[in-house]
Amino acid sequence: MSFFNRVKKLFNKYYLSEEESNFIKLNSQQWSDLSRPDSVGSILIEGFLDSPTSIVEKARLAKAAQVATGLPIKVFVRGLVDRTSNVIPIYKSFKIEEFYNWWRNYVNPNIVFPAIVKTLIVVFVNKTGERLVNYSINNLQVGDLIYDSLVRNIPNSYSIKKLNIFTHGRIIFRAFCFYYSNKKIIQKNNASILVTSHNVYSEYGMMCRQIHHHGGIVLLKDMDVYKLYTPDGNINEHFLKIKNDDFDYFLKNSDMENEKKYFMSRVLGINDQVDVINAYKDKKKYSREETLKITNKLDKDKKNVFVMAHAFSDAPHVGEGILFLDYYDFLEKTLIRLNGNENINCFVKSHPSSYMWGEKGGVETIIEQNNLNRIVILPSDYSSASIIDSADYIVTAKGTAGIEFSCAGIPAVTAGKGYYYGFGICIEPNDVEEYYRVLDDITNIEPLDHDKIKRAHIVLYHSFNNLYHSDVLPKRQIRPGDDYNSLFRLKYKEMGNNIQSGINMKDDFYNKVIDDVKRARSE
Repeated sequence: MSFFNRVKKLFNKYYLSEEESNFIKLNSQQWSDLSRPDSVGSILIEGFLDSPTSIVEKARLAKAAQVATGLPIKVFVRGLVDRTSNVIPIYKSFKIEEFYNWWRNYVNPNIVFPAIVKTLIVVFVNKTGERLVNYSINNLQVGDLIYDSLVRNIPNSYSIKKLNIFTHGRIIFRAFCFYYSNKKIIQKNNASILVTSHNVYSEYGMMCRQIHHHGGIVLLKDMDVYKLYTPDGNINEHFLKIKNDDFDYFLKNSDMENEKKYFMSRVLGINDQVDVINAYKDKKKYSREETLKITNKLDKDKKNVFVMAHAFSDAPHVGEGILFLDYYDFLEKTLIRLNGNENINCFVKSHPSSYMWGEKGGVETIIEQNNLNRIVILPSDYSSASIIDSADYIVTAKGTAGIEFSCAGIPAVTAGKGYYYGFGICIEPNDVEEYYRVLDDITNIEPLDHDKIKRAHIVLYHSFNNLYHSDVLPKRQIRPGDDYNSLFRLKYKEMGNNIQSGINMKDDFYNKVIDDVKRARSE
């Protein structure tokens, strides 16, 4: 596409499909503007993500928050002018009328110039990825979000040791543009509530942290996961983490029937979560004996350690921390350490969904470059169900494998704070030195007792079943790997049909959000 056509496209009007128009007609009858003139503050919606379900859910959350507060709503969207947007007409059907076209920030000198200065400081003064991760502005850490944006957006850039203005400059500059534009939006609108679909990467995570730092509430709805971050809460807490009070209640009162059924559904590959399908379904189940015959350098009398790789590009700093620079750094240094332990057989399993991030060969590269001749890469057809019979220990940064295989009594060592951190299940070293000591003595770790197995079942089940999927939404959402363009219209058609059949937009979940916001504002 020529430069002229690219520029022209920025101003081309977006024409609604029949399905979108019909949805708008039906949905607009459900809503009214409930903002009150005497209200102080505003509600912001992150309008970057344009999948139909995400738009509708963010709009419903914002309208629920408006009922609770009387605050006006404003949506910040991609683009230069309203007429080009495919999301603005949908939001307008919810009686939301104020929009901010984010791309205009690139021609605002009050945003561009400080962003350039910060970019130069980070690249030429901070210089390294390690220093970038800990970078803060006005006591607000943003460097980890920028780092994760780099590894996400630069192909095969899984770990960043030294910053380069030509390789990394554009994305770092864009990140600081987010920071300064967010600051402007928050101050101008006296924003006190944010509704968003994500809290990772610069594009989404900065606004979450900035509005929270400003004393605001964050409402997050990612697929069917819902979480409210209060002004005095931990904004970095993983969005899947269940409340301690809820955990204590389930630990005391659950008969464990649902928790055990859910664990088995994952092992059998009949769960509909993407990572579960990729890890278990249509894969070969290896016995312990077959696993030990993958290569002739394994010793059946030694304990088996399984190291679970992450998708390297998938927000390594999500949650409350990781002991290493990133997922790639974790895996490389872990395998190097375990390669020197002659008392174990060590296997490494690539993340089942790494292909969805465009990743290929990362694990193999680590093995080859470091000459790790005692590490065995598991075959691509190796079902994760085989690990239950074959593993004596699990090692992960903070992946679901740590909690999943704990349900089978297999002890897990973690190198980060994920959604199951702090529930007394896994071995959770506080620093790298302690982590290495645990790895060196890993064969002395005892299998999990009944209490820890019960805890694991409870955390796994309630982390992935504390979900909110309203009947008005499409039964199946568009997921990574789906053909987005072919499904986009169908989702609006499905939601239009649901409204037409009498399904209420203002359902129990909508009312729950109203109550949650009222409670958060009163605390």
